[in-house]
Amino acid sequence: MAITTQQRRELGAFLRNRRERLAPEAAGISESYGRRRTPGLRREELAQLAGVSVTWYTWLEQARKIKVSSQVLGSLARALRLDETETSHLFRLAGEVSPSTQEPCRRDQIPAQYVDFLELQDPLPAFISNDRFDVLAWTQGFCVLFSYFESLPPRRRNSLAMMFDSRARYLFPEWEKDAMEAVALFRAQAADQLVQPEYANLVHELERDSADFRTVWERLDLAPASPSVRLFDHPVLGRIELGYVKLRLAAVDATLVVYQPLRDRRLLDRIRDLVEERMRTQLVRGPRSAGKFDGESVSEHVLRVPAGFDSL
Repeated sequence: MAITTQQRRELGAFLRNRRERLAPEAAGISESYGRRRTPGLRREELAQLAGVSVTWYTWLEQARKIKVSSQVLGSLARALRLDETETSHLFRLAGEVSPSTQEPCRRDQIPAQYVDFLELQDPLPAFISNDRFDVLAWTQGFCVLFSYFESLPPRRRNSLAMMFDSRARYLFPEWEKDAMEAVALFRAQAADQLVQPEYANLVHELERDSADFRTVWERLDLAPASPSVRLFDHPVLGRIELGYVKLRLAAVDATLVVYQPLRDRRLLDRIRDLVEERMRTQLVRGPRSAGKFDGESVSEHVLRVPAGFDSL
């Protein structure tokens, strides 16, 4: 990706700033010769640590018009001891995609404020998922809309895998379109993660179990994460139309997804009735029959989260 003159200047300034911040001892340099005119590492020291020539690195700091590979950027990031946020910033300034080796976000990594906010979305069907599309937390309304969700084993509580469950064809009257959209969105969002075992295992298992998934996956389609509309053939509510929005959460690799009625405002009341009926049924059956532990309050039934989440 071509970068602007301003980006090159920002890149050079950022590298110089982080070089001057890094003490030689912190970079593993125990011996130093001559008097240091500037704090931090010298250019030649950083160039040696990163495995590049001093002249080339000097040009980089001077915002010369030179090409920087992702491999060299990675070497510079490691030599400068950059954290994840700094590394991502460095790659963006250079017009490169920052490599990610993080494991998918887990349920216990979601800040409590987000879980509380999700709870407030009931009776709307809503959930929080990570970049692997694992469903980490959800509302009662979500269970009302996706009635087969709770019957899934924890490792299959994944919105991409759910789309290729045989029951999804009865729920989505436009299943082919929705399935292609889900796969295209996953591919676009997880592009730099597909080499990671957690992502590769998910794709491998879906390819193994679903010929439909193999066909759609081989199309190599991509889709942006934008608001959309879906039709549902619900066993109680009948044919309904719901819009959904995706809100990226800050400070965690996760997304909040909320389905909402668009035209029929009475639909929200009908969903609320089903949620209340569901909660009454859970109370009559008792906590254990609802898949929960003894001693939970009614409010804790509003938000159902897994005790643990096993990756595919």
